[in-house]
Amino acid sequence: MEIIKHSYKKRGTMEFIYNKFPQSKVVLYPIKNYYFVRTVKWHPEDPVVTRADLEKMELLSNELLGTIEFYKQRKNYKEDSGKSR
Repeated sequence: MEIIKHSYKKRGTMEFIYNKFPQSKVVLYPIKNYYFVRTVKWHPEDPVVTRADLEKMELLSNELLGTIEFYKQRKNYKEDSGKSR
């Protein structure tokens, strides 16, 4: 999965479009020092978004924004979660 496009929105939120879901817009919200998926404006022509897809989106987005180290320090982060995909 790759990021096709991203843009800044109100109150620090960001909107991303990924190549696996080209018709759907994903809104990420800042929590502490990293970004977390808040909503997916899913389009019926795209495949269903799974939890693994959401994790991959968060990893890619935080890597792009330079907040990946803060994301990896959160409680629920598992080191192997992003490597198998």
